[in-house]
Amino acid sequence: MLPIKTGDVLFIPAGADYPHQIINTSQAPLKYLSISTRETPEVCEYPDSGKYQAMVSVQGTRVFTANQRTTENLDYWDGEP
Repeated sequence: MLPIKTGDVLFIPAGADYPHQIINTSQAPLKYLSISTRETPEVCEYPDSGKYQAMVSVQGTRVFTANQRTTENLDYWDGEP
């Protein structure tokens, strides 16, 4: 858990070494501005729940999304003739 206070600026690089979740522990509303490269494709890992999400967007429209458990692994040739 990384404490955040009013006026803080955060830069959180990709990877499992840093938290990528913001939890409001106060009773006041939390407002924040998030800036991202929005590069596509994007793969997000959710280590607490053992999942990942892969997304592809074209000109701002999401055209593909897949959510899977990290334990569900298919061979590349699965289902191929």
